[in-house]
Amino acid sequence: MILSKIRRNPSAFLHFNSFSTSFKPSSPCVNSYNASKLLSKHFKAGRIQEAEKLFGQIPQRNVVLWSVVIHGYSINGHHMKSMESYLHMRNSRLFPNSFTVVGLLVGIQDLQLGQSIHGLILKCGLDFDLVVCTAMLNAYAKCGNITDSYKLFEGLQNPGLVSCNAMIAGFVNNELFEEAVLLFKKLRKCGLVPNVATALSIIQGGVGLGLRNICKLIHGLIVKFGLGSDIRVNNSVLDMYSCLMDLDAATTIFDGMELKDVISWTTMIGLLVNLEYATAALELFCKMKDSGVSYDAIVFMNLVSACAILGDLRKGKQTHAQAVVCGFVSELPLVNSIMAMYSKCGDVDSSRILFDQSTQKSLVSWAAIVSGYVQNGFSREALNLFIKFRLEEYYLPDSVMLMGALTASSDMVDFELCQQLHCCAFEAGFFSYRSVQNTLISAYSKCGNMKLAYLVLKEMGYLKDVVSWNAIINGYGINGQGETALALYHEMREGMEDADSATYLSILNACSHAGLINDGLMIFNKMVEDHKIRPSQEHYGCIIDLLARAGCLSDASGIVSQIGIGPNAWRALLNGCMLHGNVEVAEFAARKVLELEPRESDEVVLLSNVYASVGRFQDAEALRLDMQKKALIKNPGVSLLCRIPYDGG
Repeated sequence: MILSKIRRNPSAFLHFNSFSTSFKPSSPCVNSYNASKLLSKHFKAGRIQEAEKLFGQIPQRNVVLWSVVIHGYSINGHHMKSMESYLHMRNSRLFPNSFTVVGLLVGIQDLQLGQSIHGLILKCGLDFDLVVCTAMLNAYAKCGNITDSYKLFEGLQNPGLVSCNAMIAGFVNNELFEEAVLLFKKLRKCGLVPNVATALSIIQGGVGLGLRNICKLIHGLIVKFGLGSDIRVNNSVLDMYSCLMDLDAATTIFDGMELKDVISWTTMIGLLVNLEYATAALELFCKMKDSGVSYDAIVFMNLVSACAILGDLRKGKQTHAQAVVCGFVSELPLVNSIMAMYSKCGDVDSSRILFDQSTQKSLVSWAAIVSGYVQNGFSREALNLFIKFRLEEYYLPDSVMLMGALTASSDMVDFELCQQLHCCAFEAGFFSYRSVQNTLISAYSKCGNMKLAYLVLKEMGYLKDVVSWNAIINGYGINGQGETALALYHEMREGMEDADSATYLSILNACSHAGLINDGLMIFNKMVEDHKIRPSQEHYGCIIDLLARAGCLSDASGIVSQIGIGPNAWRALLNGCMLHGNVEVAEFAARKVLELEPRESDEVVLLSNVYASVGRFQDAEALRLDMQKKALIKNPGVSLLCRIPYDGG
């Protein structure tokens, strides 16, 4: 409704030729006393007790003094004291002026109280005061009542620049970005000359819309009106391009800034980390150190994330130590980031020590440690922590923690626990969270219950994305239902969902295990011909496995030799040789694996099994003895049912 109003010609409520950049109260200014000046100075400096002491020593208190006190309490967040002071003033038979009312409205967040103050404004006849009306529309916007806020704005006869800025900011703060940009556009036609405050709000509006062209137009206007010299505006423009992940534009802005503060450096380093240019982020931090700009906790959070991307535990520990020296280790968000970094670098013990030592733990802290254990393969420990969280904390888990617990349960093939966590997802209100639903599909698939996995997919409706399809296709594939996986793949493509690299990997793997040679080769050719996805070693490995399982060993061997991919493809060929008893190709494949990974024992075991499958038991035994002499140890298999090591080779 508001959007349709803005789209109309705003001349019906905007009757002005130029905008005023300062307010001029309609009532004459009251002379200030030394006491009121000193009171105001105390409040602005946050010296509440000194202000109260001074106020208590003043025998005759007029409306100016009371207004200063009311406003002073409000700007310092003491809204109850502000209201009490107003009541004392009214009991003293003093009548409020515009400054009194504005003081009451500063920082207000209670809509009902705001409406009461609006009634007071009407009763006192201050509804024509530009300062008061601007404060009131700003208060409504901050309370989330954007409709009444815009009604007040429409009623202004001659709005100044501050009023327009307040309305645009109100739209932005209520995430009505299109309305904010459209209002700015209409006001520009009526003569609005933006200032820094306008620029900061409209940049946020452009970021909220996420439209590159709109953002570039906003940037052009900022340059046109000469606002680019303000560091706050430059930082906002830099943040705008960072949100758009436009590294080139952000770098141009950053390099062109004559003044850079900690926000400038943090924004640029954060963009590099988000784009996973971790080395460049660390190099930029070194330049920041040389510039003499002081650090904050966000800088260290970005550095920790960069170390996690690189998997560099040594640099991660150095960053942790530096954060301790700089006194930021008490910052809980930073502690959570360091915990996640240790987990991603494989040092889950350090992550757990930091978790246990932390006196304050947030939901993010619990999610970080649970996810860390899952990432490092400690599923049972992850579930133990999840249970501990449920017993000790009063709040429900978030989606990240729930996904971690689901992954741990599926890794342990604990179907009953997956069902319990599914119920927990409903209890916590995550039934509309795409990521949780996708994790549920994978969890049920790993537990072998494709009926429930498919039911989750169907119930997702419009929430389904490529990850959902990948999970269900992979699920049917690993459970030996390749034809169903193939049918779902075609259903996905008919639904105009674009396949990604993981989709092809899942369906090729399903075709391989189901012996669907022609279908697998057709899909692989389709992937190559579309030129959208470059085949990886894993894709080629699936094709080798597909051909090898079907007995086309010479074709598979030719592809591996021609493309020259890694050891896993040769292992897939070796597996096919074991199935079909082809000793010659098996020996060739085993030699290739040994050349690439001389310290691995898997290919020796596989070749030994090939010898045994064709009755060459002496050769098989000789290989095993040779493996023992070279101190090569076969990695034991682990039963998913009881987690007991089992040597099936």
